[in-house]
Amino acid sequence: MDLLIGTNADEAALYVVPTGRAARITEAEVTAAAARRHPDPAALVAAQRARWPDASPGELLAHLVTDAFTEGSRRLADAHAARSTAGTYAYLFRWRSTAFGGSLGACHCAELPFVFDRTGLPGLRGPQALLGDGELPSDLASHMHRAWTGFAATGDPGWAPYRAGEDRTVQVIDERWRPASL
Repeated sequence: MDLLIGTNADEAALYVVPTGRAARITEAEVTAAAARRHPDPAALVAAQRARWPDASPGELLAHLVTDAFTEGSRRLADAHAARSTAGTYAYLFRWRSTAFGGSLGACHCAELPFVFDRTGLPGLRGPQALLGDGELPSDLASHMHRAWTGFAATGDPGWAPYRAGEDRTVQVIDERWRPASL
C-alpha cells in the first residue's frame, strides 16, 4: 500500500498557543519533557536552545514536541520505504498561519483546510482561528487538493518518492513547493 505521510513545521503550537499555556511554561517543564524523551535531557535542551536561542520556554517546549512528531513520521517513512515495494511520499507543511499574532504557525492540522480545499469556511478565519486573518496563498489549497486526490487515485501525489537513508527527501509545502532533504 502506498503511503503519504508528513508533519507540520510547528505541530505542537496547537497544544500550547490557543490556551495561553505557552506563556506559562517554565524551563523546568522543558527539562522534564526532555527527560521523558531523551537519556540526556540537558544535552537535548542545549541542542534545542542552540537551534532557537531566542525561544521562550513555551516555544522551546513546542519545538521539542514538534521534533518528536517529526521523528515518528520519519521512522515510519523509513520503515515503509525500506520494506515495501509500494510508494512512500513524505511532506513538511511550512505555511504559517497568522493566528494568535503568528504564534500558531504551521501547527498540527493547519494543512487540512488546504488538503480539502475548504479554506473559505468562516470558522477557520480570524485572529484566533486556525488560518488566521492574513492573506492566504492564492493557489495553495487547489495545489494541495490536487496532490492528495491524485495520491488517492493513483498512489502518486506528484513529487519524488521518499527514500530511506541519508537523503530523506521530502516535499516542503508552503507558498512555493520544493523538495528538501531533512
